[in-house]
Amino acid sequence: MTGGSLAQAAKEPVCAAPSALTQARYALPRLAKSLRTKTPTTILVLNSAKGSKPGSGKDAIARSFPSFIEETLRERYPDGGIVLTTRSQPRATAQAILAVLPKLLAQTRPALMIWQTGTYDAILGADTSAFSDAVDAGVDLAHAAGTDVLVVSPQYSPRTAFAFDVAPYTSALHWAARAAQVPFFDRYDMMRFWDQEGIFDFDATPPSPSLFEDVHRCIGRLMVGMIVDGVEMRTLGSR
Repeated sequence: MTGGSLAQAAKEPVCAAPSALTQARYALPRLAKSLRTKTPTTILVLNSAKGSKPGSGKDAIARSFPSFIEETLRERYPDGGIVLTTRSQPRATAQAILAVLPKLLAQTRPALMIWQTGTYDAILGADTSAFSDAVDAGVDLAHAAGTDVLVVSPQYSPRTAFAFDVAPYTSALHWAARAAQVPFFDRYDMMRFWDQEGIFDFDATPPSPSLFEDVHRCIGRLMVGMIVDGVEMRTLGSR
């Protein structure tokens, strides 16, 4: 490692999290197959936050976690032909996503869909059972299209907790993912752990670009670990 790399590494936060929050638990056979055949492997990040695009080369805008995922997975699987694409639906409930999901899947043909959902459902106070059913239906649509799914919970923010409570929707996502046997990245509990342990200060007002990027770097790295876990997992009946 060069002196510059060492200096950069020293500035980066330690991306620690309880192991229970970082394990895939379920396989990603469709993604694994695409990586093995060394064909172009598309990863769709659905409902992602706005940020700089991977490969933009400018640091004026803080990078969001999809760019770190693409960068790290390309290093891990250099022959996998990994291409990451994002589709932002920031004001869409899980139910609303169902209306556009078949078209998105047909257009992008992803091997993996990283589905961030629950925030707008929480803001609207949507019924959690209906929310869970919509997530289950979305996973079924993705699987029917040949796409693996990794479900991501809303972000944790002590500054917005008084306005709406995402915890019930995170819990609903946990059980929906378990029922569908797909990996669940509990971003809410992970960020709450970082806040409680003093790893990141989410009470800062306004949050700095460096905090945004550091948090997204950690999310990206830990999510890659979960993806790799799912790719390398062997399950009965996996193809």
